[in-house]
Parts: sequence; structure tokens; C-alpha cells
Amino acid sequence: MTYCCFSLLAAFLVIAGSPVQAKTVGVIMTGNIPYYQAIHAAMLKELAPVIEEKGIEIIVQTPVPNPMSWTNAARKLKAFGSELIITYGMPATLITMKEESRIPIVYGGVYSPKSLHISGKNATGISSTVSIRSLLKSLRKLTEFSRVGIVFNKTEKDSILQAREVKKFEKRLKFKTSLLNISNDGYTEKMSTCDAVILTACSAGMCMPHLPKIVEKANELKIPTAAMIEGAEDLVVLTISASPQEQGKNVADMARKVLGGVKPRDIPPRDPEQINIIINVKLAKSLGLEVPADLISKATRVID
Repeated sequence: MTYCCFSLLAAFLVIAGSPVQAKTVGVIMTGNIPYYQAIHAAMLKELAPVIEEKGIEIIVQTPVPNPMSWTNAARKLKAFGSELIITYGMPATLITMKEESRIPIVYGGVYSPKSLHISGKNATGISSTVSIRSLLKSLRKLTEFSRVGIVFNKTEKDSILQAREVKKFEKRLKFKTSLLNISNDGYTEKMSTCDAVILTACSAGMCMPHLPKIVEKANELKIPTAAMIEGAEDLVVLTISASPQEQGKNVADMARKVLGGVKPRDIPPRDPEQINIIINVKLAKSLGLEVPADLISKATRVID
């Protein structure tokens, strides 16, 4: 567990002579996750005027992705006297809500929060839900798959939700799935029966250390990979993700309201409006795949 205040925040931290009533805002940002870092940077930029005006101190916890680290992060922020806790991702949000029921929580980067009743009396935020149907249809433009591997982690509930949602489309789109649980040995061997591989949100959490191995095996098999969260677009062929910049701006707006005295229950949770489609054409070509023009035209970003 690491406690740090980013140098980026230095200009905003409470300095000598600042009002003693300055507020403290805690942040739980799972360490080394590019998607969460991008959300955080956008949040800081948007909230900067309020931070500077009110002399708000930002305390950032960067736990490793496991339940005990998330729990300790939440407890530390409570001990620091945080008047608001900002969380990124479903695991950190769920654990913080469990650990602290009185401190307001604003979340970002949480997949399908309604399904787990995350929003309530003391929490609000913006979801990072993307259309599974759109992801599968885009993936099918790259390859005609009959079996899709789903990389997930049984300890991350958003990962399980996404795996279940993919399976719901089996009959409609006529394919079968192979569940690739990183907690079990031999999951990469099961990839040899797949025509494509989908990385759930765990690719930004506990699955992240496994990414190089997963991608290497997929490339060896000449099958495309698709991710539901940004941060690994240089490694995968297709990424469909809620914009981290939009996530950060919304988190900042909600945090501003909470700091102004509005209760989280009075701030309706939001759904993303900006969905990024990133296509790694260079990688696709190396796998012998042709990227159709209509897919490229829809892309927010093309890597070539």
C-alpha cells in the first residue's frame, strides 16, 4: 500500500496561512492503472479552481489490486479525516462503501453500478458501462468467430458481470464462450479453442499482470483481442471504453456539489455519453486481419 500526494497536486495543497477549516478529499486510485490515472488527471483539471479557492487537500491512496489493500486505503482515508472520498473502479468503490457509511463517496469508472445497487444514500457517480452488443458486432467485423474466450477474475464483480453479459448474446449472435479465469492455471491453453478473446474490466485490475502472457498467446494463435477498458490499446486490436476524460469531468462536477453541501442521494448517478472506439490497425494487420473501412470510420482513435 502506498500513500502519496502526486506532485501534480503540489500547487493545490494547503500551505502555511491557509484557513484551518480547509477540507480534505481522499482518493482511492488502484496503482498503475492507466484508465484510472486518466480519469484522475481529468478530475483534477476540472476541479482545480475549487481546490485552489478553498485550499482543499487531496490525499491519494494507490493500493495494489486486492481486497485487503483497498480496505486499508479506505480506513486510512477515514483516519485522515476525509470529508469526501473519490473512488475509481467497482472493487474500490464497493469496499469503501462497506468500510465507511458516513463519508460521502463519488465514484468513476464503475461498470453497471445499478446492478449492484452501488448508488444510494451516501454514494453517487458515473458508470463506465459500454454496449456489449456493439463490442461483439465490431469484433465480428474483424473475424467470423464461433467461440469467444472471456478473460475475467472471479474476485472482481464487474469482471463477472461483463462475462455474464457476453454470454447472453450466445444464441442471438450464434457463438459459444470459453471462460478464462485467471485464478486457474491453464487458462491460456484454453485460448487455443477460441477465435477471439475479450478482456473484461479486470484487465485494469488483477488481470493486468497477466496481460503480456494473454496477448502473446493470442498473437501466437492469430486471434484478435478486444478490451472493455482503455489502457492496453497498444496491445489489443479493439478497445471500446467509456471516455476517461468524460468520467473525470463528471466526478469533479459531483465532487464540487458534495463539497458545497449537496448530499450524494440528491445527485443522480450518470451514464457515459462519450464512448471511445480504438482500433490497433497495425496489430490487426500483423495477425492477418483486414479492418473494414466502416469500422475505421467509427473509431475515435486509430493506431497504425
